[in-house]
Amino acid sequence: MKKLNLFFTGLFVFLFNDIQAQTSIVSLNSSNSKIVWEIKPQADVSFSGNQISLPGFQFTDYVKGIVPGIVFNSYVAAGKEKDPNFSDNIYKVDETFYNRPFWYRTEFEIPASYKKGQRVWLHFDGTNRFADFYFNGNKISGTPTSIKDVSGHMLRSKFDVTDLIKETGKNAVAVLIWDADQKKRRDSKEAFGVASSPTYLAAAGWDWMPYVPGSLAGITGNVFLKITGDVVMDDPWVRSDLPNRDIAEISIMPNIKNVSSTNQDVTLNGLIQPGNISFTKNITIPKGETTNITISKNDFPQLAINNPKLWWPNGYGDPNLYTCNLTCTIDGKISDEKEIKFGIRKYEYKMIDNKVGMPVLTLFINGQKLFVKGGNWGMSEYLLRCHGAEYETKISLHKDLNYNMIRCWTGCVTDDEFYDYCDKYGIMVWDDFWLYVAFNDVAQPEAFKANALDKVRRLRNHPCIAVWCGANETHPKPELDNYLREMIAKEDNNDRLYKSCSNQDGLSGSGWWGNQPPKHHFETSGSNLAWNDPPYPYGSDYGYGFRSEIGTATFPVYESIIKFMPQDQLWPLPTDEQLRNDDNTIYNKHFFGKEASNANPVNYKRSVNTEFGESANLQEFCEKAQLLNIEVMKGMYEAWNDKMWNDASGLLIWMSQSAYPSFVWQTYDYYYDATGSYWGAKKACEPQHIQWNCSSNSVKVINTTSKALTNVKAMVNVYDINGKEIGKYRKSAVLNVNPSNINEAFVINFNTSNLALGKKAFASSSTKNMDAALITDGSSGSRWESEYSDPQWIYVDLGKKQKIESVVLKWEAAFAKEYELQVSNDANNWTTIYKQQNSKGGTETIKIKPISAQFVKLNCTSRATIFGYSLFELEVYGKMQKQQELSPVQFVKLKLNDNQGNLLSENFYWRNGIHDEDYTALNNMKEATISCKLIDKNVENDKEKIKLLIKNDSKVIAFANRIRLVNSVTKERVLPLILNENYFSLLPGEEKIITIEADSQLLKGGVDVLLKQFGKEEKNVLKIVD
Repeated sequence: MKKLNLFFTGLFVFLFNDIQAQTSIVSLNSSNSKIVWEIKPQADVSFSGNQISLPGFQFTDYVKGIVPGIVFNSYVAAGKEKDPNFSDNIYKVDETFYNRPFWYRTEFEIPASYKKGQRVWLHFDGTNRFADFYFNGNKISGTPTSIKDVSGHMLRSKFDVTDLIKETGKNAVAVLIWDADQKKRRDSKEAFGVASSPTYLAAAGWDWMPYVPGSLAGITGNVFLKITGDVVMDDPWVRSDLPNRDIAEISIMPNIKNVSSTNQDVTLNGLIQPGNISFTKNITIPKGETTNITISKNDFPQLAINNPKLWWPNGYGDPNLYTCNLTCTIDGKISDEKEIKFGIRKYEYKMIDNKVGMPVLTLFINGQKLFVKGGNWGMSEYLLRCHGAEYETKISLHKDLNYNMIRCWTGCVTDDEFYDYCDKYGIMVWDDFWLYVAFNDVAQPEAFKANALDKVRRLRNHPCIAVWCGANETHPKPELDNYLREMIAKEDNNDRLYKSCSNQDGLSGSGWWGNQPPKHHFETSGSNLAWNDPPYPYGSDYGYGFRSEIGTATFPVYESIIKFMPQDQLWPLPTDEQLRNDDNTIYNKHFFGKEASNANPVNYKRSVNTEFGESANLQEFCEKAQLLNIEVMKGMYEAWNDKMWNDASGLLIWMSQSAYPSFVWQTYDYYYDATGSYWGAKKACEPQHIQWNCSSNSVKVINTTSKALTNVKAMVNVYDINGKEIGKYRKSAVLNVNPSNINEAFVINFNTSNLALGKKAFASSSTKNMDAALITDGSSGSRWESEYSDPQWIYVDLGKKQKIESVVLKWEAAFAKEYELQVSNDANNWTTIYKQQNSKGGTETIKIKPISAQFVKLNCTSRATIFGYSLFELEVYGKMQKQQELSPVQFVKLKLNDNQGNLLSENFYWRNGIHDEDYTALNNMKEATISCKLIDKNVENDKEKIKLLIKNDSKVIAFANRIRLVNSVTKERVLPLILNENYFSLLPGEEKIITIEADSQLLKGGVDVLLKQFGKEEKNVLKIVD
């Protein structure tokens, strides 16, 4: 069923098999202009629920309620509280006012379409945390004296109010909402989850959103009436089985209930589209009973569908959906109907051991191996103000990010629209239940189980759901774990995997959550949170696995910051000491400080300042921060790409969705302005992608689609800071890449002085996939490993006699404590030129007296660990030559073309070949002259699409150009936008087409196109009239 924001009040008329159907669905949401919800604290009301629910009863001094929504936000909307987004306003709210029960009340009239003898059902799709229900002077939930009858935020409530309805005049509904039993205060440390689950666990405050007064208590789901006959269907389930891609077997399992006092002869009609597949089944349902039936190919051969249109995740194919319309008729009149959207797909899951014997969770769909790319979704909005079509905005941005999975962290979403749009856009969902970290138990296990059961029945038709997960970073208590596993096996037929824990058992832990340079991620898979037993092993070429959380602090753009931060608190940024220990800075209230210490704000600030230079004001710092955001986010995804299937199988960043105006863990910000992290992620997650490993200088092509890339051409060009190409680094290669796979194109040799690079190497022993050749491949991500014994040796053949002045050894953790360096001209007679008896490992640069030799040998005599000797690189140098063309900053531009010469992917990097991570020279770049032309503008389905031609008309590089749109009259930002690219760089004379898509209503009155080169003034480069 589509949710209420998609409903309209009135009559739905369906034509099905020549039967005229009349059913009414009436929204009782506050968006219905005829409905007014009144809210008042229970303590201020001296009347009973029976009295309050009488038509004509009137509250005095009530607040107009927002339904669906929470009590606190209704007071915000009524102007009773200051804007909670701004400054530290939400921290100053009197929480005791909201941490108590509240009454909701409204009145409505039955629709004119209602006919005597029809059934009237009152539906609530969600109430948090407890609820008691009253209708027309009667208590309709629990018993007359019970309280807290409905427990849990995911549990739907449905009441047959037929015998209580007033056919003329007003009907009244009253709901008593109770907040969570555990009265957690803003500054207290109680374990909110144990006492309160099932609920929105982040309501108690997290390191990315504040504590919410009232703990998100309210009528949080849609409210509506449905008018039916005496026979109704509950949660019909449409399953698809896929023996192979050429045939799908459909089964339909509706629970059909006869609520009348007589037996009913029922005709169940079904129609599946596309395909015009219909079926009819006659059944008799005894009075007051529910019949569970299964309709399958055994009864109707047409339910075996040939050449089905499969549902695919984003990038792997189209997310095709089918519609199944079911109607129950009695004597030719429709009693109930359901429309079910479903997708035909088959998930499979394998645990594939990596090279150190640890299992790695690997997903398959429709027989295709999947590389998972996505993000964690903490809350849709911290005050539950996201509903309906706004989910399309958020999910379409995730599609634009080239993601194929969202993790619904701790089951934080209770709106069906989230899943509807994930289905539509091909975004798989990893769906948690409501347990976290050390709190794997609940005070009300039966309520937890009831909510979990309702969740699975409510959502199981969605093809997007790929994984059910019991708990965040822990395992549920055995009673709950066993229940979830058995319930899902029964109710979902194990069509989706149930995992107990979000970061163990085939997963590679959680973290880090603070920014690290790209090279870090290419060189180590390490995590700071992996509670595996035994401990999860990390290394340079294993331990990546499937990571369900990894992230970075993410400064938003300046235009967003000034919407939630007071002007007098903007600059300077807090000191390092304040970031570590001060609770009271406004920055900390928005999670750049002590409250989000996991994001390491000290390191983030330092990284911006050291990499790009100190800033004079916040605008400058924010601009530089976007460059850091780009490189850090792109680096994380590209490191996992680089290790695809060796042993990386997926990465979900923490977080992709912004629920509160903050400085941490987001791609787009709270206002839908895309940060640099967005553009870094979008680029790295391209389905067809070319990338550079800044550690090994390897260039690889990544193909996360279901089709092979054949005879594609990979190219690299390197430019100095002024845009002049350094020709000796130009390279190209033609290669093939299998579906959902990776292939190396070439290695860029920035270190032309390394005499050993690419030369043959020989060793006394090697372990599997770690042979001698890996010490001369120029990669710090690959290594030679010997057998676990002493002594061992490895040598390099330089090809001819060369003058040698130094040797560099780059050790992995398993280094040689004692070793000798030897040289030879025949590989038989060796001369020792250096002896080490107490090595500390790491990178060792050994200068020697100049000597000529063809062979250089490392003779290892004593290991520092129990493992074999392990060496990333053995580099050999003669007299070092200065390479002034590689200083101070260079740009690496990659292109990938198909076999017809069409561009598939391009990528752009900045690097410093002498002083790692020093990009301060970017501040001294000359300003380029840029032109902008409108080359196309059209409207399609209320979306306006704009195509711009941006050209660099000068002889210098135009670096990191940011495009944004503002309303020509108000000068307000136009958001949300979907652009094909931003923060793009243009070489001298280069031009680029930028496409922009926005809701056509946002562009009314005309817009200005603003363009800002890095470090230069923003300019209005084009006016687009309406």
